[in-house]
Amino acid sequence: MSEQIKSLSKALTILEYLGQYPNGVSLQDISEGTGFNKSSIHRVLSTFESSGYVAQMFSGKEYRLTMKLMQLGHAALNSDVTGVVKPYLSELLSELNETVNFLSFDADNIIFQDKLEPRDASFRTRTYVGLHSPMYCSAAGKCYLAFSTDAVKESYWQRNSSVMQKLTENTILDKEPFFDTLGQIKVRGYAIDDEENEAGISCIAVPILDKNGTPVYAVSVSTLTPKMRQIGYSVIADKVKVFTDRIQQHLNYGGSSD
Repeated sequence: MSEQIKSLSKALTILEYLGQYPNGVSLQDISEGTGFNKSSIHRVLSTFESSGYVAQMFSGKEYRLTMKLMQLGHAALNSDVTGVVKPYLSELLSELNETVNFLSFDADNIIFQDKLEPRDASFRTRTYVGLHSPMYCSAAGKCYLAFSTDAVKESYWQRNSSVMQKLTENTILDKEPFFDTLGQIKVRGYAIDDEENEAGISCIAVPILDKNGTPVYAVSVSTLTPKMRQIGYSVIADKVKVFTDRIQQHLNYGGSSD
């Protein structure tokens, strides 16, 4: 084993050891627990600290992990989930021959985790994998808010109402109609972006709920508005819901999103 690999292995061992002590652990205890000498541990901790993954407690003696590691954890989780969901998205694409998106949620945004488009698509949406987009003007974002608690909805509105922009004539910026729309979404089980984000394009989104009924992901279908209306919003939503139910079952989240 090369010295570089040994050093990396040592650093990971120290990181894992810190994970056992959420309230912090001293350099001496880390040394005794890992068998590494204190000088080499200190170098590793200093590197992690400068990168934001480790912090010292107020006492200056104990070290603990930071929340930055959660970002890596969420990235790994989403990557794993995207692989699981991909076959379902591909099947839905084959059935509808329309753009299919898989989305997660982060703070006040939706995140495009995957996007599948028909080969013969007559148009292309402006979205892309990795894009963070506001919730208020998207079907997936409204799904998240509709199936969240009243406190979450109110908190979102307080944080974002002053910066929300009227992207099209259909963008909803007033609180009462916006909250009324969220109530309707909760009842019918799916959300509609009726040209609220981009003129000429509409979107249907259905949430994926965990065992507690909390929205964790969404699947959406986007197409030109005339085609969406021709097929029927509820028809598309019903087809999407078949797949979100299957995804929920695969992820062991439980039953349907009704």
